[in-house]
Amino acid sequence: MIQHENICVKCILPNGFLGVHLNDQGLCDFCSDPDHKNINWSRIEIDQERRNQALEDWNSVVNEMQKNHGKRSYDCVLGYSGGKDSTALLDHLVNDLHLTPLAVTSDTGFMTDIAKDNMRDTLNRIEVDHIFLEDPARTFTKLYKWHFFHHNSNETFLARNICDYCSDLIHSIVVKEAIKYGIDYVLFGYSPDQIFRYFYEMPRDEVIKEWKPELLKEFFFEDFDRQWYLTDEEIEKGTIPRVLLPYHVIQYREQDIIKLVESKNLIKKGHADPLLTNCNVVHAATFYDFNRYGGILYAYQYAELVRQNPEVRKKWLRTLKISAPLILENKFKQKEVNQFLEKIGVTQNEMLEHIHEQLEQDPNKEQIFQNIDIFRKKRRIKPSTPSPA
Repeated sequence: MIQHENICVKCILPNGFLGVHLNDQGLCDFCSDPDHKNINWSRIEIDQERRNQALEDWNSVVNEMQKNHGKRSYDCVLGYSGGKDSTALLDHLVNDLHLTPLAVTSDTGFMTDIAKDNMRDTLNRIEVDHIFLEDPARTFTKLYKWHFFHHNSNETFLARNICDYCSDLIHSIVVKEAIKYGIDYVLFGYSPDQIFRYFYEMPRDEVIKEWKPELLKEFFFEDFDRQWYLTDEEIEKGTIPRVLLPYHVIQYREQDIIKLVESKNLIKKGHADPLLTNCNVVHAATFYDFNRYGGILYAYQYAELVRQNPEVRKKWLRTLKISAPLILENKFKQKEVNQFLEKIGVTQNEMLEHIHEQLEQDPNKEQIFQNIDIFRKKRRIKPSTPSPA
């Protein structure tokens, strides 16, 4: 497995990980330079003044929702995934702030059974209206298929691209429901380590510019698929609600969130782990990325959690060390990965052949094979693709 001398002494990023290197003190680029960023990971740095202003705005929004409570059917819309953060935020809105949110879930077609179980458990204990949209699953599947077959980068993880496009579609679907009901605020439970493209608020101009991708013009997509994105009419009417991320400014500790949702029996013990509630597309993209780049995109996010709270370093380092060999052996979420590949019309071997063809064109292929071999040799795993000459 990964040797400790190859791991950043502060977080958990390995030396040679796509775009990451350790210095003489054993610190990775991100830990040695707070301003460092690369194409796969960039975190918006927020000064205290901006954070205070955002917190002041959130408190003002809460006061407004409480003041107008009861004048409409719903005070806000919550994008609800069944994960620990959206569950805790739902509980906070209802039981702490005494508001009435409308919970909205868009089925991607690849939601985990645990995420769905979490939803049922939570909604049995917190009485709120919940809209579960299944029809968009067809469009999500097409979106994923497009990216798996058209991703061809020597620098950017597939999981990064897929998550961006997928989240934009989810955001758009949830916002369209808010527009339908005339609701002014949409909330998502992104945690403080998830400050990638937005901090606290998704600005209206960026929502308009980024949420309707150019690839929708491709013949591969139809009007059925385009209906889930914001229309020109909705944009011109100026009825787009504010889209806010409260956990970027209010108190948040991962351990406290897990303890809260489990102690209130909103989520069964052990079912709050994001590795269990992340959609199955993430697992398939992780399989692709490890075989293609010799790394796991989510190591960046785990490392950010460690920088914010060093107490969790052991947990995330163990997760990284255990999961990588399992991914190589296709034993990590094997059933889910294979079901996903089958649904987009490709076998595991065909996908591995596709990956190997891309690797042969990558100028960094020797380093990639070397990174993969660190795990393969420890577990004596036979190569899934031909080794370089």
